[in-house]
Amino acid sequence: MEQYSLPFHRPSFSALERQYLQEALEEGYWGGGRWIERLEKALQHIYEREVIVVSSGTSALHLALSLLIDEKDTEVIVPTWTFTATASEVVHAGGIPVLADVNESLHISPETVESLISSRTRGIIVVHYAGVAAPMAELLQLCRKYNLWLIEDACHAVPAYYGGQLCGTFGEMATLSFHATKPIAAGQGGAVLLSNPDLAERARILRRNGLQRSSEMPWLYEVKALGWNYMLSDFQAAVGLAQVARLEENWKERRRLALLYDDMLRGIPELTPYPVSSPETAAWHLYPVFWSGATAEKKNRLLQYLHRKGFTLNVHYKPLHLHPAYRPYIHKGQTFPTADRAYEEIFSLPLWVGMTEGQISALGETLKAGLAEIA
Repeated sequence: MEQYSLPFHRPSFSALERQYLQEALEEGYWGGGRWIERLEKALQHIYEREVIVVSSGTSALHLALSLLIDEKDTEVIVPTWTFTATASEVVHAGGIPVLADVNESLHISPETVESLISSRTRGIIVVHYAGVAAPMAELLQLCRKYNLWLIEDACHAVPAYYGGQLCGTFGEMATLSFHATKPIAAGQGGAVLLSNPDLAERARILRRNGLQRSSEMPWLYEVKALGWNYMLSDFQAAVGLAQVARLEENWKERRRLALLYDDMLRGIPELTPYPVSSPETAAWHLYPVFWSGATAEKKNRLLQYLHRKGFTLNVHYKPLHLHPAYRPYIHKGQTFPTADRAYEEIFSLPLWVGMTEGQISALGETLKAGLAEIA
């Protein structure tokens, strides 16, 4: 078998990214000026919400939570099936994360949440895993029932839809990530999407160390709040702006590659793709598959085999409750059966613009060989 080198991800860029980077370089400010404004306006056009661009998806979550958590011991329910930032930023904003198991589609749902709601619960964070929308109608109904706010961690869901509505436009706030692996890739960066203009203005002040400058005399400023330096550079904003311009074409290509994976997996009965009911409504950020009946040990052996053959795969995710840092946040007797079972079986195939059909075919053959050897 021919040796391949297929990384898990490689960012896609064009002449437009080069052009915008060169313009930002030559303008000479670099610290986050008009390119930030242009990126925010481009995202406002898509989401029809206030947009605050920040330095990372993690800082976007921290900023959003800092605007909503205003009491000590505030509890926020988060899925255990997510990246650490979804829960860690609850702690950093002064709250307590309450970990919830997920449903069969690996989303938080009313069935996994309602029993965890207490008198201290103030909000829920929903993650649109892999770029597939969570059950938003049911979650919003639950929030209304208990008077809870909702944040969408929408970093996978660009663009994804639920009932014809764009993910990122449901809750009080939503967050995006511009990490190198994301649908809008700028190396690093993120954004907070807000429905409340007053909170948006506060967020703008907090992301720049809490400073507010005089419009008539810009050399004068006041510290209105104790904020953070969450500003994005002009270079990252320029790349992000170009990525927004290419968002639809990149989405179409990711969808095309995902459909090729669907065809490939029909010949590998041991593997089942993550369920996507409607290809047109998913963002196709990740392409997870399940190895039915596997254990984490067998899965790791398979991924090691593939790595030796030049194919780098990944796992999204190891549930938060299995990490040492989150042990203090597990309730006595609490279990996570769906997440535990999924972790035994799931891994993610590479999915990025620029992959070839030959690489997908070669990965399929290597998967068959690895499964045969390890089974």
